[in-house]
Amino acid sequence: MTMLNLDMTLKVTWVITTVGFAVLLTDYLRLRHQQCPDTTGTDVQNAEELTTEIPPQLDARDYVRRGSSVWCWGDDNANRTCKFSNLCFSAEHQQFVFFHGEQTVTHGIQNRFEPALVDLSSVPAHNTQYFQYVDLPISALQDFTRVKIYPGTSLIFNRFNPDNLMHVFHDDLLPIYFTLRQITTSDADPFNLDSRLVIMEGWRRGEFVELYEIFSSKDLVFKQDLLDGGELACFANAYVGLSKATTWYQYGFKVPQGPKENITITGREIRQFTDFVCAKLGVENTGPTESKYIVLFSRRLNRLIVNEVDLTIALAKEFNMRVVTLSMESHTVPQQIEVIRKASMLVGMHGSFLTLAMFLPPGAVVVELFPYAVNPENYTPYRTLVNLPGMKLTYAAWRNTEQYNTITHPDNPWDLGGIAHLDQDEQDAILRSTEVPKHLCCRNPEWLFRIYQDTVVDIPSLLKTVHQALKDAETQKETTCSTNSCDEERRKIYPGQVTDLACQAVQLPEGRVGLQLSWQPPWNLVYLGAKDARYEVWIQEQGKADYMPYILPFTSYVFSDGVQTGRDYNVWVRCIVDGSVVGPFADAVQCSTSSL
Repeated sequence: MTMLNLDMTLKVTWVITTVGFAVLLTDYLRLRHQQCPDTTGTDVQNAEELTTEIPPQLDARDYVRRGSSVWCWGDDNANRTCKFSNLCFSAEHQQFVFFHGEQTVTHGIQNRFEPALVDLSSVPAHNTQYFQYVDLPISALQDFTRVKIYPGTSLIFNRFNPDNLMHVFHDDLLPIYFTLRQITTSDADPFNLDSRLVIMEGWRRGEFVELYEIFSSKDLVFKQDLLDGGELACFANAYVGLSKATTWYQYGFKVPQGPKENITITGREIRQFTDFVCAKLGVENTGPTESKYIVLFSRRLNRLIVNEVDLTIALAKEFNMRVVTLSMESHTVPQQIEVIRKASMLVGMHGSFLTLAMFLPPGAVVVELFPYAVNPENYTPYRTLVNLPGMKLTYAAWRNTEQYNTITHPDNPWDLGGIAHLDQDEQDAILRSTEVPKHLCCRNPEWLFRIYQDTVVDIPSLLKTVHQALKDAETQKETTCSTNSCDEERRKIYPGQVTDLACQAVQLPEGRVGLQLSWQPPWNLVYLGAKDARYEVWIQEQGKADYMPYILPFTSYVFSDGVQTGRDYNVWVRCIVDGSVVGPFADAVQCSTSSL
């Protein structure tokens, strides 16, 4: 049973049980309320809305008294997904609580302490992102005098770094989008917007909080809200953690940073996400770019382009295009997305703003600038994004190779590239270095010193880089096929099984025997736009391990090589489209030459 079907089954079963229980108790609770004033001293808070999932006649603690339950899928915290019912959070202890009652179910929680049950963020196996809960017997519930129920579906997670736009999109928003698509359904939207987002890392709301708000029609719930709201907050139906399937980059916690192994996210899925975000932000959708303007991202505080005005003029003059300057200080993220959505080129110094390249239209160009001594080959989050299959963007990197064109800031605070706190020998070594060596995250002083340099861009060399990028983009347009026929888009659309597979033994001249095979093409083949369809045939003599393979373009053929009288054979056939898209084998058929 899939997670979605299991969720629906459990939900239906629970609704039937609790609603029936509530009907039986309705009259009793009404009379009890009339005749016996509440003297327990219990202050019960309900969440902002009451739905049929939590009958209003049912006391919040009575609801929790059934106990908590958990269902997990996956081998360890890095790849595990968990669904909870009645998962609670204690404000006093600042820990999640799992109540063991008569109706408790615990499935798939083996090795929950090695090192954790599940990761709260999409960044795998990071020790600040581990999720655990404290076990309590249901009898301990009586010691919690204030209980708040959050009905409906809640997604509980950590933001990894909500002040950095790369982390916001890569680690949070994309995983939120695809996690909600996996765990909820909606007839009108990609997922159920009534799902609640519960953000538990404890950071401040942050300047990008409005981007999180578009994923739910409910108010965001932060850890501080739970701390302020009551002693015990319980989530009726909660999923913990975020999908890791959409991330493409690792930040160098264990090995130097670089693209993830086994990246599964594609441009098609990125475009689905950006279309959703634009729709929620009210940004007009767009197709392949016909625009003729360049976006230049301007940094105002650090990592400056010192000759930005000269560069702006040179770009406009050289390419006969308008140059639009954007910055975090002067434009909101939605405003930046609206401009980028129709741009033909994005130019900017290495930094989190370049994550917004995912909103560029197909056919656009991204030019990333790097300060002196920073090798573009070692820092590739945006190159990796741009080059994802199906993004249909062109990437180029420019690097300052002249030390006299850099302005360093050795007296800055250490986290902004300062090195004055280091001993003199280490400072001298950093100043003499011509390239930052590969390193782990996150406090390498040489990396910080170089990445926070200001740069005088060598305009002729940058223009040469841009010219080459535009040529590459034109070449890509000429070789990129349409969405309906492109190999990379069609690669996941497989031919079905061949049908009407039949086999008959036949007598051939000179006393030879053969197997006459025939079949019909997969019925979905006509919809695939295939340029070539071939069929792989396996013939195996029963009782033997080896087989005879054939590839042929026909749907009927007589096979005689190796076929002998008085033998029984198994035969399999499958369709292969355009040489690489391989369909499933049809059920084997048996042939016998014993009667010949």
